[in-house]
Amino acid sequence: MIRKEDSVHTIIHAHPEVAKALQELGFVNILNPAMLNTVGKIMTLPKASVMMGISMEVIEETLARHGLSFTE
Repeated sequence: MIRKEDSVHTIIHAHPEVAKALQELGFVNILNPAMLNTVGKIMTLPKASVMMGISMEVIEETLARHGLSFTE
């Protein structure tokens, strides 16, 4: 389970498979260690969805296809 308030950095370290799912959505820098270790520490998935213009619904559906879901 993933919490929406967790940083992208925290999520990817707990669930490495999330990186590939996010990359499929267009988060092209997600595998760049410098980006993950800087911006990734302050970026949450809701913030990233706004920045990238991708709805949270699409992110949730993509993660679900990879066997992951959000906690409430």
